[in-house]
Formats: sequence, C-alpha cells, structure tokens
Amino acid sequence: MGRKNDHDEEPTPWQKASGQSSLGTNSPKKKIKRRLVKDYQIRNFRRMWPFIIIFLMIICAMGFLISPISRVKSIKISGNEIVSIKQIKHYSPVKKGMSLFGVWGKTDKLAGELKDRSQRMQSVKINLVNFNRIHIKVEEYPTIGYLYTDGGYQPILKSGVIIKNKVLNPRDGFPVLKKFKNPKTLRRTIRQYRRINPPVRAAINTISYSPVKSNRDRVYLQMNDGNKVFASISSFGDKMDYYPSINAKLKVKSIINLEVGAYSYPLTKHESKVKS
Repeated sequence: MGRKNDHDEEPTPWQKASGQSSLGTNSPKKKIKRRLVKDYQIRNFRRMWPFIIIFLMIICAMGFLISPISRVKSIKISGNEIVSIKQIKHYSPVKKGMSLFGVWGKTDKLAGELKDRSQRMQSVKINLVNFNRIHIKVEEYPTIGYLYTDGGYQPILKSGVIIKNKVLNPRDGFPVLKKFKNPKTLRRTIRQYRRINPPVRAAINTISYSPVKSNRDRVYLQMNDGNKVFASISSFGDKMDYYPSINAKLKVKSIINLEVGAYSYPLTKHESKVKS
C-alpha cells in the first residue's frame, strides 16, 4: 500500500470545525458559491432599488411638507394706487403661510380670482419669486369721472363701472355727471363719454342730463374754460373731439351746439346764468 500524498491528507479538526479543507478557501466550489451569493444579492438589489428610491422620496417629501420652506413666506404687492395693500391681501386667495402646493401651476387661476373680487382690478399677475415668495402685480381701472348723487360722488371707472362707495371731494381733472335718474340713460352717457379723447375729457367740468321736448336725449356740458356745450347722448362721444378746433376760433365765451351739425354763438348775460 503506497504512502498518501501530502495533498490527500485529512483536514485538521480546526479545518473541519471552520468548514475549511486542506484545499483552502480558493477552491473552485467556494468560488462558485461566492459568485452565486453575489449574483443573488445583485438580483435582489436590482429588484429592490425602485422601492428604496420611492421610500427615500417619501421621506424627503414628508420632510419638505413639515418644513417652513414649503409655505408662502411673504407677499409683495405693486401697481396699486386706489385699492390699498390691506384690501388686496384681503381679496387675495394667496395667503402668507399657505402651502406652495396650492400655488404651483395655479398662478393664473389665482390671479383671475383676485381680479374678479374687485371692480377696480383691470389686470392681475401672480408670480413666485425666490421659490416661496409671492409677487402680486395689479393694474387698476383709472377713474374717468364722478356721478353726483345724494350729496356724494361715486367714482366712474374706465370700464364703465360706477363704484358704490362715495367720496366727499372728487379729484380735479375729472368731470362730474349730474341729474341722471334713469340707469339706462346714465350707462349710454358713460359709454359715449368713454369715447372722448382724454385731453378733451379733462376740459369738461360737468355733464348734466338736460332733456327738452325737441330732444329728450340732450346733455349739457359745462367746460372748464367757461364755454357751454349742448349735445345728444347718442353722438357727443365722437363730436366732442372737434371741441378744441371749434374753441380755437371763438373770440368770446360761447354756447356750442353739437345736437345737429355744429355751430356756436356768444353767451348772453341770461344764458351765462344757466345752471348745470
């Protein structure tokens, strides 16, 4: 019987206890086993990584939601002249401290809501600045005149809207409409008045409803320069644009009649006392 080769020696007790043989840890079987374990781990990771990413995103989202950066930090308002900042903030659907999820992708809708809540708003733009700061830029309808009623003056806007809140003293440079009892007649007059060029509008002191039997549509305009104009509601919006050229030819204060055609004649003492 031949002597055993050194490579055929039995494993020592320590090797048996540790699962190793005299062949060492780099035997082909061990390599295959390690490769299989590694492949299994890689396959598991590939299957699990989408869930890991989703889990991390949920954690980040929850952290964002409870952090101050996820809410409106400040609101800046510009462009307003008549409507106060306090009023705009009251009307605005965007409030300080509200979640940005209520703002992202909805700025146009929110701007429309704010515009509809005030008759003075001609346009509104809402923008996000520096991630969580709001800038509200408004443009108001300008006042083009006042309606005198019950001892007060109601502003008339360029849109044709008459503001219900009265002021005690109208601003200079805007005419006052008087003696209009019929809402339909008033709306027609305002519609025509809006057609007049702004420089001519600024030259009008008052516009009064002044019907006569021959013309139930007549209005009387007292001009700032002392002239008086009679015209028809249906056409004075266009005809008043000729006033500067007519006035340039006058040598004395006159009455200008634009009801039918256009002619003028000097004011008499009696006519100069005509009340508006």
